[in-house]
This record gives sequence, structure tokens and C-alpha cells, in this order.
Amino acid sequence: MIHLFLAHFVADHGFTDNAKIRHYKGYKLFEHIIWSIFALLAFTFDTLLKSTKGVTVLLIMMIIHVAGDIIRTKIQNSKMKLHILELSELIIALILNFLVADLFVYSFISKEFALYLLGMAVVTMAVTYVFKNFYPGDENYNDLDGISERLAFYVFFLGKSYWLAFLSLVLGFLYKLWKRERINIHTWWISPLSAIVITIIWKFLIF
Repeated sequence: MIHLFLAHFVADHGFTDNAKIRHYKGYKLFEHIIWSIFALLAFTFDTLLKSTKGVTVLLIMMIIHVAGDIIRTKIQNSKMKLHILELSELIIALILNFLVADLFVYSFISKEFALYLLGMAVVTMAVTYVFKNFYPGDENYNDLDGISERLAFYVFFLGKSYWLAFLSLVLGFLYKLWKRERINIHTWWISPLSAIVITIIWKFLIF
């Protein structure tokens, strides 16, 4: 059961640009913190709020998450520190999740669906994180096309519609070929390849 870990990942990567969080100030940062708290609650409220252990772990996770959001803005100029912070938070979230994993057995979100959602987040936002922070390393890199093709492949492949899955990659390639003047061969093949690799891994995890 990975509900708390999933919640943390979604709070910082789902429906938000992780590379921009480090530059938030004032109301914008406060807005993100509020969103993060609600994201943490969304995946855990029906289980963790019913016991002292659950509430304690959830509060600790909230404090750590909020602290991470604030610290992120203080070290925005050091990529190494930012990556260490991101990794540290993921590890802590995983450990805290392990402490209350037994409680998630009774969650309205099944184990399989939680894994499915996590895979969806990894195949989209985790790959985007790599593009924005490592290669090509452009914080303003627009990966909307890549996210769309990877998500489509993931959904179709796990839904056992394999021809639609690979058709989505072909159409994604043709779309980028038509839309862009210059081909960045590296990001063009890394995106669909990562979709295939991550999806196959998740197929074994879920099924």
C-alpha cells in the first residue's frame, strides 16, 4: 500500500510544475502549500484520520512536506541540494508510508489503483523532472507533447489495447515532426522509450 507516498508525489509533481515551486514566494508559495495539504489528505483521509498512529504520521508528513517546500525556495540556486532534498523527501515519505501501510488495506482506493495512479505520475511527471533538471536541463522545457504521448501509451497498454498504445507513439512522433522545425533527437527518443520501459515495469507490478 503506497497511498501516503503517492500523495506526497502528487502534491509536488501532479498538476503542478515542480521546477517552478522552487521560485514561489509569498501568496504563490502559500497557495502551493495549501494544495499540498489537500493532496496529502485526498489519498489518506479515510484511513489515517481514524487512528492516533495515522493522524500522527500524517501530521509528520505534512510538516516535512511543508518544510521541504519552504527549504526548496531557499536553495533554488543549488541544483545538487535541490535534488538531495527531493530524494530525501521521497525516502522519508516511503518510510512513513511503511509505518501505516496496514491502515491502507481499508482505503476506498485499492492497492492496484494506487499503484496505477503512481505509475501514471511516474510515466508523466518523473520523466519531465529529468528533462527539466538533467537533460536537456532546461527548467522552462515544454514537455506537454511528451507527457501526452507517454500517458496515452501507459493507459492503452495497461488496458491491453496494444495497437492503440503504439499508435499513440507513432502519432506523437508525427505530431512533433509537423509542429517543430528542429528535431531534438535525444528527447524525441527518450520520451517514447521511457514510456515503454516504465509501463512494462508497472504492468508487472500491478498484474
